[in-house]
Amino acid sequence: MPQALKEVLTGPQGAKYGALPKIAMPGDDETLLRFAQDLLDELKTKPIYRRDNIPVYTYEEKARIEYMEPDTFRSFVDRYVACFKQKFDDKGDPYDVVRTINTETSKGVLRCIDFWSGLCEIVEVTPVPMPMMDAEGNVALMLPGYDDKSKTLTFG
Repeated sequence: MPQALKEVLTGPQGAKYGALPKIAMPGDDETLLRFAQDLLDELKTKPIYRRDNIPVYTYEEKARIEYMEPDTFRSFVDRYVACFKQKFDDKGDPYDVVRTINTETSKGVLRCIDFWSGLCEIVEVTPVPMPMMDAEGNVALMLPGYDDKSKTLTFG
């Protein structure tokens, strides 16, 4: 099934923020659940994971993971997507205003089952590449990054 085209920022907003994918913020005719699902679609390939049911992010300098706090999540989202609210001018024509999500929305997304359960789960974190044995008994050095099979995050 072909993936739907994503709308991205263009014009002056694109020049200011980059060609980020746009996501409508919850509010009139937009639910928190839909917003969380749309965010997950954009963020699941970014450096955000889950440890059990808690979203976490990578702290590269210290080779560890940190809990994703709602206030941290607000600016994390701004790196990868352009959240917006639709407003209307004097003539009734719509236009989009780019905004950072508020703390309440941030909390709601981080606790949304549909959001955190869609993130890659981390079972083990290693600060340096370590040898690992696969199902066939072959031993190889783990590469830096996330390994889907072992659910291991390796720093390099």
